[in-house]
Amino acid sequence: MTDERANATSRRTHLRAALCLGTAALLIAPGAAAAQDTASASPAPEQTIGATDAAGEDIVVTGIRAGLERSINVKRRAVNVVDVISAEDIGKFPDNNLAESLQRIPSVTIDRSELGEGRQINLRGLGTGFTRTEINGGFAINGLDLGVLAPEIFSRVAVEKSSSASSVEGGLAGTVKIETVKPFDSPGLRVVAVAGGQVGQKSKVVPRVFGLVSKNWDDRFGVALGVAYSKVDFRTNEIAYGPWVPFRLIASPEALATAPATLLDAATPRTAAYYSYIEKRKNIGGTAAVQAKLGEGFDVTADFLYAENDGARHDDRPDVPIEGNNAAPTAYTVEDGVVTSGTFSGVQNRVGTSYRPQFQRVWQATLRADLRPDDRLTVSPAIAYARRNERTELQLFSFAINNTTASYAIDGRVPNFSSTATDFSTNPQDFGFNVFIFDRFRQTTDEVMAKIDVKYALDDDDRFALRAGGRYTDRTTERRGENAGLYQGSPLLTADSPSLAGVAITRPFRVKGAPSQTPGRILAVDPVRAKQLFYPNVGDPYVAPEFFPYLTGNDLRSFAVREETFAGYAQANVTLGAVAFDAGVRYVDTRTATRGTQLVGDTPLARTDRGASANWLPAANARWEPVDNVVLHGALSRSLTRPDLDSLTPTQYINSGPRTGTRGNPNLRPYSADQADLSVEWYWHPGSLLNVGYFYKDIKNLITQRTVNEVATFPDQLTGLPTTGVIAFTEPANGNSAWVSGLEVGVQTPFYFLPGALSGFGTVLNYTRAANRAKIDAGDGTTLRQNLPGLSRNAYNAVLYYERGGFDARMAYAWRSTYRRADPVGAQFGAERYVRSFGQLDFSSSVPVTRWLQLNFDVTNVLDTQRKEFIRVPATGATPPANVIELERRFILTARAVF
Repeated sequence: MTDERANATSRRTHLRAALCLGTAALLIAPGAAAAQDTASASPAPEQTIGATDAAGEDIVVTGIRAGLERSINVKRRAVNVVDVISAEDIGKFPDNNLAESLQRIPSVTIDRSELGEGRQINLRGLGTGFTRTEINGGFAINGLDLGVLAPEIFSRVAVEKSSSASSVEGGLAGTVKIETVKPFDSPGLRVVAVAGGQVGQKSKVVPRVFGLVSKNWDDRFGVALGVAYSKVDFRTNEIAYGPWVPFRLIASPEALATAPATLLDAATPRTAAYYSYIEKRKNIGGTAAVQAKLGEGFDVTADFLYAENDGARHDDRPDVPIEGNNAAPTAYTVEDGVVTSGTFSGVQNRVGTSYRPQFQRVWQATLRADLRPDDRLTVSPAIAYARRNERTELQLFSFAINNTTASYAIDGRVPNFSSTATDFSTNPQDFGFNVFIFDRFRQTTDEVMAKIDVKYALDDDDRFALRAGGRYTDRTTERRGENAGLYQGSPLLTADSPSLAGVAITRPFRVKGAPSQTPGRILAVDPVRAKQLFYPNVGDPYVAPEFFPYLTGNDLRSFAVREETFAGYAQANVTLGAVAFDAGVRYVDTRTATRGTQLVGDTPLARTDRGASANWLPAANARWEPVDNVVLHGALSRSLTRPDLDSLTPTQYINSGPRTGTRGNPNLRPYSADQADLSVEWYWHPGSLLNVGYFYKDIKNLITQRTVNEVATFPDQLTGLPTTGVIAFTEPANGNSAWVSGLEVGVQTPFYFLPGALSGFGTVLNYTRAANRAKIDAGDGTTLRQNLPGLSRNAYNAVLYYERGGFDARMAYAWRSTYRRADPVGAQFGAERYVRSFGQLDFSSSVPVTRWLQLNFDVTNVLDTQRKEFIRVPATGATPPANVIELERRFILTARAVF
């Protein structure tokens, strides 16, 4: 596709979003009349938080505007640079996923899975490992999967973009602070019940249930209990080319000797494939909070959080592994260093299903207190314990037709391939057994935290205060991996072993814009039937001799890591009229110990590593209100992020099919950044804000993923016997340096200036322009200059909402420009993989039925947007397509009762 066509497509997408927003305004507006009719029964929300009416009854302020105004007030009062998302009401967070809510904040973008679900965030162009996540003051696991957390149990999320000396280190990009519902959040007794369901275009109806009870006894004692339960049924389709590599890396010795250099050096896809993704899981979340004033100047808060995901994912993949042939194509075309079309003989056609059971459980307990023995001294101790348990497994069932002829051609952005032996839909009897491969992991992560903060006011007005504190954490993680395979030659396989026909099912398949020969259904494997027919009497394949357990691989996949940190800080807080600032320094001492197994040649050797580092982190923040309603924020600081525990291990994992591998690096060092922030904010009307901000980060010892090609010994994919070949290992490494800078612009306001019912409209708009550059050690002695993964040069959010008389509706569009993927599939053999510009429009609404009952209707991915990726060939800059993922539009309908 030409740049002009690409730009036209992008313009059409933006136009569709604009039309939907405009249409929403027209559709919502007539509801204003109905809203006015119900206004007497459901009064419009007041804007005064915590007000009391003439009768002395507490007013509970709810709704979109109330949540936005609470967020603005926190941002305005803060000395550091912070953005906040507040619940619209108790048990009602703005989105159905925490990551989806966070992307509404300037400089926050999200990474979506193949199933379209927002799981992790990027803050100011830096990936999830750069961001520290806290829940109730503890549980700081970098890269936390936000999909595990039910949004209903949270009341506020704050994103601190600049740090103080008192801020816990670990978030070079920033810190996400999440607070669960507390009983003192609302007066008296509050009972919330939510019930409903979710359905996608390709999936079935699944339930969503939430219940919460909160009781506040005059802000002296309170208890809140909440439980959330939901099921997920996500289904998407994908057409993809496998990793693009120079043909010489998959060529046979004969081809290497006879093929021209233009072919050998040209990028060629290892595979071409159809994918059907199905994920089904149940989510359980629970929270319990107790708040108490045990005496004058003695407040205690205890929190307990529980979250669980339990389910399985099916990845069905009919494919053509061009890498399995290694001979030169019988016909081909090379353009700009890319084999843009080719016909390959003697290749396999495969049908494989990866069945992935997965389980994750997170629980956390925290105890925090504030002691004020007099008017000037405040002592705030806290302790916390958190644990995360994970179990994941891969069960691959693969069947194949050998010695076929397959072709592919690049004629647009959707991969296009075919075979003379199958259409991957109708002839399962021709596919014989290929291989079954099993991987299983169990991992447990624990964190213990204890800290104390002391504040002493030097005057009665709290204009001058000194703060100091200390913090200790002990984090450990331990993983055990197992591997086994049913290979050709196993006694379980005979001449009478069934073909794919005995275990085959078909899945619906649809990708908009796909070539005409793309099937409407694709072949897949039924895992249950495969077990019944091929190994009915085998209990645990991981210990069965017929499955050739790879004991060395088990050791290579297992590790244990411990990290202890000791931190202390001193900070001064000063307020002089319209000026407030803090300044201080934090000292951090980090000690690590890792245990694992490393393969040296053909010999696995146990390895233990220890590390230590010490860092001084100065920080200063300032807030100045030079005139009424105009606030300036400025910050200078040095921040620190340590590598995640899994990265510090010597373990390695090899995927013998595509000849790729991943491994850790015990020699990783923490990386730091000197950073600056400056922003101007104008609060010209209640609930209104116009802000412009600039940020800059100068990063040292940056940790990035690099790919190193090494000769290694591993089990052959078909026979399980040891074989030797070149593996592309992706590993983390400290780079030289990087910088990130950006401009943030935002405006949000209710349309108070419009007459009558039209004043119920409002908007939230923000735009981020970011730039960056990194110097990366490529692993072969050269230094690459490239953009950081996960960073979009441009990103914006546009929200149009209407709220009046208890009725509200919102259209929210989030868009980000092209960015480079950070995972191993995006870095193989030097070819970078990118996600094309992507925007998603979501809709949500609430309609009052009675004073205590609401109906809520939500639609995600209203425009049914596809996700597309491409490869950038280093030598020529060519951008052949990598894949197209057909996401699905999803609908959620719930009833919400509040008493």
